[in-house]
Amino acid sequence: MAALLRHGAAVPRKGDAGRHAAAARAQRFRRDLAPVLVAIAAEAGGTPEGIAASLTRRGVRKPRGGRVWTPPDVRRLLARLATETASRETAS
Repeated sequence: MAALLRHGAAVPRKGDAGRHAAAARAQRFRRDLAPVLVAIAAEAGGTPEGIAASLTRRGVRKPRGGRVWTPPDVRRLLARLATETASRETAS
């Protein structure tokens, strides 16, 4: 459980602030990369293999600085973007 409940209030655990900051950076990275992914998907046919090759060729760095994109990287990225988009639409 992310936080223990004490008297009805969530008690933050050690390291929560760092985890929340890292999650926010990752979400910002995905949000900023989304328009690039749309453009690449239009030209590369939308397959994870094509998108990964195009991201690598363009020199787009991965979230932790890597340079070579793989199809599983792209699948995870697209899945998280879809989840975030769906949750934003539900919240509206």
